[in-house]
Amino acid sequence: MKFYLLVFVVLSSILYSQSDSPKSEYEVIYRIRSFADTLTKKDPMEEDLSLLINGQKSLFRSTQKALSDSIAMSIGNKAVTNAVNGKVVVDMRGVPPVNFKSEVYLEDGKQTIYKELMKNKLSYLLEDPIAWKVQSETKTVESYLCKKATGKYKGRHYTAWFTESIPIPDGPYVFKGLPGLVLEVYDTNENVYFKMVSFRKTNKPMVLMKNVFATKYSSYYKAKQNMIENPAGMLSSQTGITLKPDQISRINGNSKLFNNHID
Repeated sequence: MKFYLLVFVVLSSILYSQSDSPKSEYEVIYRIRSFADTLTKKDPMEEDLSLLINGQKSLFRSTQKALSDSIAMSIGNKAVTNAVNGKVVVDMRGVPPVNFKSEVYLEDGKQTIYKELMKNKLSYLLEDPIAWKVQSETKTVESYLCKKATGKYKGRHYTAWFTESIPIPDGPYVFKGLPGLVLEVYDTNENVYFKMVSFRKTNKPMVLMKNVFATKYSSYYKAKQNMIENPAGMLSSQTGITLKPDQISRINGNSKLFNNHID
């Protein structure tokens, strides 16, 4: 019965959050192409990402993540409905995996970045927004005339293409602040590449990540480096599972194949 009450409270919280959240006016769908291993550049990963916009507010997150949340909600509802003698069995094996887990919430020019480090959820204010330099070069992206801009973020140099035909100073992830919507952006080596797929009016709830610990980028970066250097240790500390030496070696070895960290 206690587990039934816990599931009910969690589901009720999600439903309340959705009904109480602001609704979007527009949605931009971007497709990201990235490589897990920047040394081999094999098997690029692609995922669709959503930018929900409402005036001075926007929320950027994976559409796959939104779908996963929706499916998890459906599974949870069915489990509660089909509970037998107060026992609820929740099988989440049907929930699709998510590659791009970062989220960005923009409000009145300030960006809050949400990150997941295994089970830990962290947020921090963007302290160093990109200082863009608008260039004279132009090109057409998805039938929109775009201008070129260049900027640097966390050690990487980026090229962005934005259109003044959509006078919204927004874009994917942290690539915002230009005098028009960013339709395409990529780093010098194209290890990460965002491109707009569609732009339309829509009315969707802008639900922020829950159960988040607010911190600063420096603290997040330190925790991320600890995870990169010893993922098996972090996994053990978060789950309480004692790993065998061969498991530790395999987990830490496999993690080296994932080196394209988008800060």
